Amino acid sequence: MGIALAAAWVALSPTAPPVTADAPAEPVAPLALNLPPAPVAASVAASVAASARPVLPAAAGSAVGNAAAPRRIGAEGYGPHIERAQAGSDPHAAWQAVLWLRQCASNEGRRHSVETLRNQGVSPDMMTQLMVEADAEARLCQTITAQHRAGLAALASRAMRAGVPEAASAYAAAAFPGDLSASERREVAEAMRRDAQSGDAQSLVNAATSHPDWGLTDAERLTFLMAYAGLPEHPQARGIAESLLRQGQLHMSTPPTQAQIAAALQDAKQLLDRRAAPRP
Repeated sequence: MGIALAAAWVALSPTAPPVTADAPAEPVAPLALNLPPAPVAASVAASVAASARPVLPAAAGSAVGNAAAPRRIGAEGYGPHIERAQAGSDPHAAWQAVLWLRQCASNEGRRHSVETLRNQGVSPDMMTQLMVEADAEARLCQTITAQHRAGLAALASRAMRAGVPEAASAYAAAAFPGDLSASERREVAEAMRRDAQSGDAQSLVNAATSHPDWGLTDAERLTFLMAYAGLPEHPQARGIAESLLRQGQLHMSTPPTQAQIAAALQDAKQLLDRRAAPRP
């Protein structure tokens, strides 16, 4: 049946033997991942807790990561701050505005998920706290208008051109490939590649699940998923990668062949090796 994807994950470990792409190109059985099941309630609670809190600006070391932290938001909410970002030219302010807009767009859904988990008895104290935080966030979101939301793509584009990690994927999520020129689509694809090649976890997932119309090949998307699954500081990544493959989120028209898996593993290991190498 070809190389099981469980073996693919094992091959990403530092002590694994090398793999080659010389095997016959027969399709791989989808998702033969014999991973130990994680405690469902605990993993769900941790996942929701991580996603329910507002996202912070880019980490230090990016093109804008060393900028000052945003001022404390008061009763005026996010709206006036987003307007200033739209009127200005600061990529850090633009990216912060993107994060606020995205956070507010999903806040209601996250609160509903948290409340459902609390009603099911999952970490009730934690879920109650997250509900309080979501309600506070909703008040800050009240001053966001349709005009603010319509400017998200332009803000993300400004941040992308400044090299902010994840900004390219945020732009791709807010724009349609068919509305852009070929050179503009290439610019987005190159930025997604750059972010993913850095080994940033979210950038790897974003690139792996990007729509083919943005220009990343099947081989690239599979490589980025394999690299994400091999991140040593993200033990949950293999399970997430399995789920993404099962759900068809890589947008591959057919299951990957044995040769494709082997090639993606080699490229993923090189990416992870570069990521782990000491920097001068």
